[in-house]
Amino acid sequence: MSSMFGSTKYRESEADKQLRLDIEERKKEEEAERIAIEKEEKRQKRRKDKGLVGSRSMFTKAGGKGFYYEGEEY
Repeated sequence: MSSMFGSTKYRESEADKQLRLDIEERKKEEEAERIAIEKEEKRQKRRKDKGLVGSRSMFTKAGGKGFYYEGEEY
């Protein structure tokens, strides 16, 4: 519906504008986090394929006493 004097235009309020910007920023952060997680998963998969990580890797201690990950013992 339009008014007798012409169509009414939607005017975005400050609250709506701030909400839209917050949503866009959150989406960008989530996308960056998703990309970082995928990158780390690919890295871990490559390391496991090479035999650097896992229960049968060459860097495990005998008897299941712990694992070495990049110089640290867990």
